[in-house]
Amino acid sequence: MTLLAHILITATYALIAALAAFVLLPSIFEGFNDTMALVSSGAIFLIGLQIHTMYIWKFGKEDTVNRLLSLHQDYQVSMNKLEESKAELEELREKIYTDDNRKNAEIISEMHVLQTLLGQVIDKSGKSLEQRMSLAGAIGVDDISESERREQNLKQKDRSDGEVLNIMHHALEGNRVDLYLQPIVALPSRRIIHYECYSRVRDEEDHVIFPSQYLKLAEDSGLVGTLDNLLLFRCIQVIRRLGPRRPDLRFFCNISSVSMNDKEFFPQFIDFMMENQELSDRLVFEFSQKDVMRQSPMVGRSLATLGRRGFRFSMDHIIDLNMDLADLSSRYFRYAKVGSKFILDQESDIHPDDLKEAFSRYDLDLIVEKIESDETIVEILDFGMDYGQGYLFGEPRLSSDTRLDL
Repeated sequence: MTLLAHILITATYALIAALAAFVLLPSIFEGFNDTMALVSSGAIFLIGLQIHTMYIWKFGKEDTVNRLLSLHQDYQVSMNKLEESKAELEELREKIYTDDNRKNAEIISEMHVLQTLLGQVIDKSGKSLEQRMSLAGAIGVDDISESERREQNLKQKDRSDGEVLNIMHHALEGNRVDLYLQPIVALPSRRIIHYECYSRVRDEEDHVIFPSQYLKLAEDSGLVGTLDNLLLFRCIQVIRRLGPRRPDLRFFCNISSVSMNDKEFFPQFIDFMMENQELSDRLVFEFSQKDVMRQSPMVGRSLATLGRRGFRFSMDHIIDLNMDLADLSSRYFRYAKVGSKFILDQESDIHPDDLKEAFSRYDLDLIVEKIESDETIVEILDFGMDYGQGYLFGEPRLSSDTRLDL
């Protein structure tokens, strides 16, 4: 109630008291003089004022009680929200702690494998380097002047075995082994659906050493398997950075026969993959046809274990299409790569028009690789092929290249 309302009510009490004392009471009682009227008027006014005060007190008490009840309810609501926030915070803290522990365990596991990996690489490259350099000295390679050697490198990009091994040794120690990715596309749209992984080595001047220069040497010195595995873990790092984006995007990693037959590393590799099943939707392990056909029973069982956990495989370097596709599918192979020249030259008993259907009957996606010209892609599309790979669609690029569709 406002102050004006209280003033009006008080004035009303005064008016009633005056009317009662000077008009009503003298008409009722004879001999009612002015003194009595004044006393009566004051008494009536005080009684009205007391009643008004009691009303104000009662109204104020009820208002205070209502306010206190409202505050109590708000307090209860705030306490409930606080408890909910505490529970959510505790749940979030537990989730972060669990995720951190899981990520830390993954990183530690990866570091253990990489430690073994790099130890093997440096040990092998060091021994091979010593042997090769001794051989180089025996045949007089060091008699070539530095200027002549530089001129040869500029003309042919050719290096001696000792130089290449030396470059590989220092590249591994200096973390100069890079991951390159080449797109695998859907036809005819040329939309990128997967990537194949390649390794490139850089020398101390950041010049790229291509596989054609070091691959044969790496195979002879026993380094190729270790380099394959290093490539794999570079790929895993890219997958970690990619996160949940583009869930259908897969990365094809080649695994050589040297890696599969490495009794020290291969079991550790299988254990690592078993502990990281979330990678099964991203990684496709690729083997040459020759290696698949001569896999040992132990390797076959290990790969079957990975297959049952969701990992899938691809076969490349196919030189003979007359194979048991049902058996290949039962071994968890889902992709097969055939060179464009192999198809166009029709070097198989299966006609190119029937190839796609023959493979798809066993849930095998056929990828035509080494497509390098528009003329080739036109002929390949005539055979109804769905997937392609080659320089026509993009050359291998560094995994950190912003032009990659990641």
